[in-house]
Amino acid sequence: MINRIGLVIRPGSNRVLAVAREVVAWCQARNLALDVCPHTAKSLKFPDGGVSSKEMVERADPIITLAGDGTLIGIARHVEGASPVFIGVNFGNLGFLTEVRPDEIFPVLESVLTGEVKCAERVLLEVQVERKGSVVFESRAVNDVVVQKGARSRLPELDLAVNGHDVARIRADGIIVATPTGSTAYSLAAGGSIAHPALSVILVTPICPHSLTNRPLILPGTATVKIELPRFDDEMLVTVDGQLSERLVTGDIIKVSQAKQTVKFVVSREKSYFDILRTKLNWGVPNRPG
Repeated sequence: MINRIGLVIRPGSNRVLAVAREVVAWCQARNLALDVCPHTAKSLKFPDGGVSSKEMVERADPIITLAGDGTLIGIARHVEGASPVFIGVNFGNLGFLTEVRPDEIFPVLESVLTGEVKCAERVLLEVQVERKGSVVFESRAVNDVVVQKGARSRLPELDLAVNGHDVARIRADGIIVATPTGSTAYSLAAGGSIAHPALSVILVTPICPHSLTNRPLILPGTATVKIELPRFDDEMLVTVDGQLSERLVTGDIIKVSQAKQTVKFVVSREKSYFDILRTKLNWGVPNRPG
């Protein structure tokens, strides 16, 4: 039974703010409690300071984001147990995950209340950075985990292993480890394959490799990817979903595997995944005889 809804907005947009006020009124009319993040509370002039993303995903279901994919990813990454339903309303530009148009929000909310909403379940990655036997950084990722050199750093060597088996020493700007959801993000730009989001796979894509024989890999979802930094004194970072980062040092070991948790995103009943690809990637549609 739904009794508490979460709301996260992108600040600085009058259009977003107007829709957010409508959502608040919709919840009040149905006696539904509402959790908001701190900047949403400030924008809406709520008397309290809002709740953290971690607290919201534990308490609220569904959670509405009025923004682009980045805002949706930023809160979905905090799922610990069973996932709430995430309703991504697209006020951004590209929007592979935020499939709901602003004018569809209230019919979608009604369908959530009746249990008739259509959702897609997406896998997450979990990453740990080990340094001298201790974990110094850990997180989950909706899109990708990127190990990459700094802008002015020289070309590093990265040792890649899968399930304890050495794969290659790769000289490249970095390596992307992505979910199927993230296959249309940085991994695609670096030459990786597009993986249908229903698949349980892990994508490994070198970034500008020095050797043309270092090609993208598609691994089973049960795989554990290990990237080790053997010798490097310049800047090197691990970045999660383009939002969180940690500086690396020589000898660090980055382990990436599929998380136990999954996330649920509302998807359109009218549009298929391929409709979204055609629209977002500007793929042409061949003429067909009438």
